Amino acid sequence: MGEDEPLRAMSHAHAHTPRGLPDSELRAAIERSFGRAVTEVARVPSRYATSAALEEVSVAFSASECISLILKDLGRPALLRDAARHKPDFLHDPRREVETYREILSKLDLGTAQCHAAEANGDARRFWLLLEKVSGVELYQVGDLARWEDVARWLARMHRRLRPWRQGSGAPLLVHDRDHHRRWAERAIAALEAAGSERATGLAARLARSYEAVIDELVALPRTVIHGEFHASNVLVGDHGRVCPVDWEMAAVGAGVTDLAALSSGGWSAGERRRMWAAYRAEAAPEERLAGEREFVRALGCASLAHCIQWLGWSPGWQPPPEHAHDWLGEACEQIEELEVGPS
Repeated sequence: MGEDEPLRAMSHAHAHTPRGLPDSELRAAIERSFGRAVTEVARVPSRYATSAALEEVSVAFSASECISLILKDLGRPALLRDAARHKPDFLHDPRREVETYREILSKLDLGTAQCHAAEANGDARRFWLLLEKVSGVELYQVGDLARWEDVARWLARMHRRLRPWRQGSGAPLLVHDRDHHRRWAERAIAALEAAGSERATGLAARLARSYEAVIDELVALPRTVIHGEFHASNVLVGDHGRVCPVDWEMAAVGAGVTDLAALSSGGWSAGERRRMWAAYRAEAAPEERLAGEREFVRALGCASLAHCIQWLGWSPGWQPPPEHAHDWLGEACEQIEELEVGPS
């Protein structure tokens, strides 16, 4: 098989894959971005796709030079079946991730994937990103807690750099305001009541009585631009300390501790979580550190409860993927008890 044959074979094998961006336009976008003629382009579906259609794009500029890129199609028709069925409609705005890369991330040297080309065309209903394929592994595959502390420090620095964009950026970011938190609480309460177990209905009643006080605390926290789903499965870690969060579909204006709560969620011990929180706080902007450690930990508790509420209220009958499998109901019960908000 000749130098270009693997590319041709890959392209032919997936020639009938539905695509929002034709091959000719993809090739033209690559040539504009790199300022060079392309000899071959091959596209294959990525096994890392979770909600939006994702393709790995192999590009040959010559017989001896080939690069790899990622093409992400964010249009509603391109949503994968599970995401299309279960993702709440109020969250879906295909412009959000495109404009977050174009208007914010491309202007900062954070280590996020380089955006080589993009389109957000509502009339044509085409929304896509052509990104650098970052070399690294998902953070959840890393067992060294010190590496997670490094990511927590990086996250704090990211929030510092993103603070100026919280007042407006051109990207249609979600806003974690009072209405946002109430909507998730209403969804979670409905799901818990439908579940019917004593523990679920007990938490639903507690939330109905007490969660407004948590919302008061959440909306009073310092705000920045946040990733919105800073789970370990959405964070690539590479050589030389590179940290690269991917999937900015839920980018928002909100409290930085929201991302930290997502990062430190799951099966950690209390002591391990505290180490990540301390690492973040050491690098955080003064406003994000709050008045003291006690206030900071309480803010984390509110953000962690909100994180649980979002998982519980995502969609009726929906189950999180294996990497997010967790007793969110149990954690929510523990969090609301620790916060001691309202009557029990």
